[in-house]
Amino acid sequence: MESVMLGKTISHYKILEKLGEGGMGVVYKAEDTKLKRAVALKFLPPELTRDEEAKERFIHEAQAASSLQHNNICNIHDINKTTDGQLYMVMDCYEGELLKEKVARGPMKIDEAIDITVQIAQGLTKAHEKSIVHRDIKPANIFITNDGIAKILDFGLAKLAGQSRVTKTGSTLGTAAYMSPEQAQGLDVDHRTDIWSLGVVLFEILTGKLPFKADHEAALMYLIVNEQPVVPSSLDPKIPRQLDAVVMRLLEKDLASRYKNMEEVLNILQQIRKEMEKPENAVKTIAALPFENISPEKENEYFSDGLTEELIANISKLKGIRVISRTSSMQYKGTKKDMKTIGRELGVRYILEGSVRKFQDNLRITAQLIDVETDAHLWAETYKGKLADVFDMQEEVSRQIVEALRIELTPVERVGLTKRSTLNAEAFDCTLRARDFLYQSTKNSVQFAIQLFQRAIELDLRYAAAYAGLGEAYGTLYQRFDRKEAWVEKAIESSLKALMYDSTSSEAYAALGLAYFNKKMLEEALTATRKAIELDPNDFTAYWILGRLYHTTDRDREAVELFKKVIALSPDFYASYTDLLGCYERLGEKEKYDEWLRTLLQFYPGYLSRHPDDARARMFYAINLAEAKKVEESKIQAAKALQLSPDDPLMMYNAACFYARLGEKNLALETLKNAVTSGFEFYEWIKRDPDLESIRSEPMYIELIKGK
Repeated sequence: MESVMLGKTISHYKILEKLGEGGMGVVYKAEDTKLKRAVALKFLPPELTRDEEAKERFIHEAQAASSLQHNNICNIHDINKTTDGQLYMVMDCYEGELLKEKVARGPMKIDEAIDITVQIAQGLTKAHEKSIVHRDIKPANIFITNDGIAKILDFGLAKLAGQSRVTKTGSTLGTAAYMSPEQAQGLDVDHRTDIWSLGVVLFEILTGKLPFKADHEAALMYLIVNEQPVVPSSLDPKIPRQLDAVVMRLLEKDLASRYKNMEEVLNILQQIRKEMEKPENAVKTIAALPFENISPEKENEYFSDGLTEELIANISKLKGIRVISRTSSMQYKGTKKDMKTIGRELGVRYILEGSVRKFQDNLRITAQLIDVETDAHLWAETYKGKLADVFDMQEEVSRQIVEALRIELTPVERVGLTKRSTLNAEAFDCTLRARDFLYQSTKNSVQFAIQLFQRAIELDLRYAAAYAGLGEAYGTLYQRFDRKEAWVEKAIESSLKALMYDSTSSEAYAALGLAYFNKKMLEEALTATRKAIELDPNDFTAYWILGRLYHTTDRDREAVELFKKVIALSPDFYASYTDLLGCYERLGEKEKYDEWLRTLLQFYPGYLSRHPDDARARMFYAINLAEAKKVEESKIQAAKALQLSPDDPLMMYNAACFYARLGEKNLALETLKNAVTSGFEFYEWIKRDPDLESIRSEPMYIELIKGK
């Protein structure tokens, strides 16, 4: 075919030379004689011209790729037939080489590998926005121009959401070494199969080797489905720990554990690239794992968890240290994973771990700092004393971490490290207990938290952290369970008192922001939450409140980024996922909405297994299931939620919204009436809540809000 085609003119394209060929096409360089430019012509091979499936796939590639206008995707200009019926498409022609050819020369430099992966991820993000899954990402389908621009090629196997596959029954498409486990097993795939394949590509360009290799395809498929790959840095020690973490998460066999979407991949890669641009030892990244409770009384768990949180708060204020958030660290509570694995998964080099033994007034704390890269114990110490000595112990642990990591402190940081919010050990203990109850997020637990914060304040009238916690608890009580204005006023009062005793408390500013938001004092809420973030860039609550503020004031594009930040800092905080859906719904971005809806539906089962009594989360799960047209399952979850919290006015209101969206008007009206009768009096919200649109014209609804 090659000799026949060279020099031939097809339409207004004069064929100059052959560029390459694969199973689904032969590519030639040609001159566009009209526009006087070089183009690439891809022909369906002659032997496949009578294969209807091959022809359909060829046309499908042209349609899929031509709908994606992006710098990292090869542009398709036209598709046509020759006079003898041979299909061809017209594409941009680039000067450069395939990524496959670059990889064949050996591993790439770290910065180049990251740059190329970021570009591929950008192109795939665009494809996924259009609900197009590539399904065959590999170095042979990535072209690198002489300017260093990565171009994704060959959308022949691409799958559009809702479209049947263009394959024979039972067949599996793709290139074996780059297939995801679900693709290798012939299961339905979504955008996460491209995420896996990108992981294989990143592994290969970093190390020069494939993560899975076998002599036979069947053996290779077995490895992909069943075996874990080695860590990239075990093949090249120069590969940073953070990249190990990214690669291994890209290659998670469990879909729920893999990155949720390509945007998340982009964010972490760009963050790593930014950190690599800084001096080598500018910022140390550390995770403080939950200290193990080895007390005789297991109910002292709150103390070991609270002590861990206090340490995280202390050292996260230092500019030379980046501390992984509490929620990310807490997922390793009671884990059997080794330190190297945890370090890799969290993308950190240093891990603080320890144990706490509390018996009556006696206290023993053991702590050690580990460099997971070298497996070296940088420092270890055991502290013994009375409960009143806990403040000295905390200060000593923080100081030892700073010394072990050789962090240079500013004078202000040095003073801040020794700053104590209270000297009363019993008040401190009450506050740790209160925080534990607050995090349980039930109405009763929040009320218990309020009582304990109040007791801490009785013991120390100047205890800023207790006032801040009390402000957050009142705000949470109003926000989730009981819409009484009195709770908002108490939240504002408590938060302001906290700031009176400690003007640098980010927790107090976050609590104040929540209270002002609940009182609809939006400018004040904006100022408070921004201040909270300035004081503590890891305060996910402040980012969430700020996101809610932007959403309320129709700044949804900015709100989207804030809710994503919340999810990155606190993956277990489900409210941020539902808020993100609300933003995408208002922006009219259905593809994004559907993508995050799928993510949220995968999130809920794991969350509810850990928090089976969280009725509010279960009701939101029901609402999201209904959005995904899983009606019967949604009704089951809604019934469970109401059973868990039958007297909660907010739960009833959420149930009314659920039934209204399902079109169950009578149930929606009855439940809404019960919610209002039980104390849900937020009438302005009822009047504009889009969930209730289906019942606005119903007489019972009109009567219910008459005069309100």
